[in-house]
Amino acid sequence: MRFGTKIVLSLALVVLLTGIVALSLLVFLRINDAALREMRASYDQTLAVKTMESAANDYSEQIAELLTLGPEPSEVEAAHDVLLGAIQTMEASIHAEIEALVRIRDFEELVDEEAELKVMAELRTIVEKIEEKRIQIGTALVNRDEETARRIYREDVEKRLDDALDHLLATIVTREIREVGGAIASMDVLIERMRAAAYGLVAVMALLVIILGVFFFRSVLRPVDALSKGTDAVANGDLSYRVEITQRDELGRLADQFNAMTDKIAQQRNALLSAKSGLEAEVAARTIELEDAAARQKDLAEGRARVLADLSHELRTPLTVVRGKAEIALSDPDATAADMRAALERVRVKAEQMSRLVEDMLFVARSEAGAIPIERQRINMQDVLADTLLDSQELSRRKDIAIRPHQPTEPVVVQGDAERLRQAILIPLDNAVRIAPPGSVVHVDLTCEKDRAVVRVSDRGPGFVVEETEHAFSRFWRGPVRSGKSARGSGLGLAIARWIMEQHDGTISIENHSEGGATVRLDMPFDAEGMTAAGTTP
Repeated sequence: MRFGTKIVLSLALVVLLTGIVALSLLVFLRINDAALREMRASYDQTLAVKTMESAANDYSEQIAELLTLGPEPSEVEAAHDVLLGAIQTMEASIHAEIEALVRIRDFEELVDEEAELKVMAELRTIVEKIEEKRIQIGTALVNRDEETARRIYREDVEKRLDDALDHLLATIVTREIREVGGAIASMDVLIERMRAAAYGLVAVMALLVIILGVFFFRSVLRPVDALSKGTDAVANGDLSYRVEITQRDELGRLADQFNAMTDKIAQQRNALLSAKSGLEAEVAARTIELEDAAARQKDLAEGRARVLADLSHELRTPLTVVRGKAEIALSDPDATAADMRAALERVRVKAEQMSRLVEDMLFVARSEAGAIPIERQRINMQDVLADTLLDSQELSRRKDIAIRPHQPTEPVVVQGDAERLRQAILIPLDNAVRIAPPGSVVHVDLTCEKDRAVVRVSDRGPGFVVEETEHAFSRFWRGPVRSGKSARGSGLGLAIARWIMEQHDGTISIENHSEGGATVRLDMPFDAEGMTAAGTTP
């Protein structure tokens, strides 16, 4: 039931009860009016009876005085008129009472009033008879016949008519006394009933007030108190608080909406907390990444500074040699063509060394700037390996190093940039030739392992120490000097080789041999349409 409907029903109940109370009061007032009217009529009739009684006595006395004082009709007639007036007043009162009884249809009282009206008619008849006798007495007295006058008074008036008049008056007085007593008794009963009805109305009103109080407490005050406690709980941060209102009205729907609101706020808060936790975790992760990046940048900067110092030293040494050789050759007037050729050869070697250093530095700078394009296409790894071997022949001849390739008979096809792959293989091969002892053999093997093409470059040199295996692929890092020999390259080669292999979805790794020497392994995936090798040939 809607709350508005409950309020309307409550107001209707109050209006109904007020109407009942008002109607009851009207009924009581009407009954009271009837009782008061009856009391007033009884009182008026009692006064009329007393007046008649007094007038009758006066009338009788005046008639008696005629015998002693003589005929003085004025006073007797006045007493007669007063008596008739009292009778007329009594009859008018009885007629009014009859009309009232007819309106209220009280036929039982109506019979009594009609009987009383007949008594009044009899009384009037007796008074008229007494008046006739009074006239006769007056006539006899006028005629000086006192004996006849006394006889008429004694026999007709005093013994017969006066007694009848007294009897009727006594009857009327008795009747009026009874009616007054009945009116008083009726009034007492009415008062008792009104008192009982008043008590009943008070009890009903009190019961209604209690019912309305309980109704408003259950329907309004208790739900409002529950909502108030709910708002206080939510204001204090308790979003799990639920308002329990079972009634199906506006307050019940408000409680449901309040609970739905707290659920939504709780979800939003949980989402915010989750987002905050995620953001904090992300910030922490990004912080760690930035710290790692800063550490790498620091290491990179330190490596660059170290390599730049090494490169400066490396460049200064060949430049000093070049300049010294040139100065010696130019300052010696006895220098022969062979001497000049030897000097130029030394200059060429140093120039080649400096050129390689400069190329490596340029490659690193361009790779860091993302300016080196990787043009992928289907290539044959045997062709790449052949070009690499041709580039390394001059170095291997100078050091008396033999390079022995091994490759499959079937073509090994990959997706990649042939020039960059050649550069990636040439870097470990050049390191192996430079670090290998004279007269040794460097092996270059091309194999197929599952779905990957693998190139291994193996030498018989001193191998890699632990520090070198950990940092060999870091840019600007050079290995330590061992047994008077320099480290493997400028510190850029293997880092460049790793960058190239990563651009081809490949890897590069180092493995030391237990009997001496090391192997650098480069691998990358086959082309989707490439062919795998069935075997290898030396």
